[in-house]
Amino acid sequence: MPAYHVEESIFINKQPAELIAYLSDFTSWPTWSPWLVMEPNCPVSYQGTQGEVGAGYHWQGDLTGEGKMTLKEKSDKELVIDLQFIKPFKSFATATFKIGPEGDGSKVTWLLDAKLPFFLFFMKKMLEQTLSMDYVRGLKMLKSLLETGSIASKMELIGQRLQATMHYIALAGEAKIDGLGELITSDYEKLNALFKERGISPVGAPISLYESMDMETSLCKVRNLFPIAKPVAVEAPFICDSIAESKTYVVKHVGDYQFIGNAWSYAMFSARHNKVKIKKMPAGFEAYLNDPHEVSAEHLETEIVLFVK
Repeated sequence: MPAYHVEESIFINKQPAELIAYLSDFTSWPTWSPWLVMEPNCPVSYQGTQGEVGAGYHWQGDLTGEGKMTLKEKSDKELVIDLQFIKPFKSFATATFKIGPEGDGSKVTWLLDAKLPFFLFFMKKMLEQTLSMDYVRGLKMLKSLLETGSIASKMELIGQRLQATMHYIALAGEAKIDGLGELITSDYEKLNALFKERGISPVGAPISLYESMDMETSLCKVRNLFPIAKPVAVEAPFICDSIAESKTYVVKHVGDYQFIGNAWSYAMFSARHNKVKIKKMPAGFEAYLNDPHEVSAEHLETEIVLFVK
């Protein structure tokens, strides 16, 4: 069976002993889990004395599937956890947390080692990339929770909605997920300058339209755009184009943009659970409903809009 490996790290301003104690108590996991954030009412149960070797945790959800984990080893710098996935398919894995002092806090490294069922060998690269993004989200939420006491990420399922025809002016580019923020900021500065120069007024929220997302490389082709009332002539590199009337599937995220991946995951998993068929291209868009210069990060509102087949 093909083996796969995931490894991600983050700095957390807490001492190793405190992190070991926190992570070895599975009752804390639903608060920061990158999977249970999609399904906060997922039934969970706990076995054994939490924090001690042999303690267990079982989840059984509609979106998150079913599985168990058991604390196998614990030391002052490492936790080893046995994972058993039951649904959507059976498999076993080992998760490890390596925690060491760094500066005034700790470096936390989260690792996963597992094997795919032979009939899913073709999913290896995509699964590694997807789980890597999940691990990054989880570590960011863990850091926020331990350093600030909260995680600014709430989601609301809007569901299916008809998107009217939209004309827009855009800049097209590509970047990996961790570089999208810089690209989006740069493009909107240029678009703002163009609209001011031409005296054009947007007729809706700024949008990032993802023409494609490569889940194996995390490379995204994106158009950052402002909706306009009617088409106008523009010069390269600006683009004037339109999105035809479309059926869409929508999730609203309220909170810090660093957690926007939670809403994308929720949209994808809930659409699948609700048997809504989603187009692969374009992958969908983010609509930024308020201005980060005017509201705090925890009050940012963003819609994730997927296109329905």
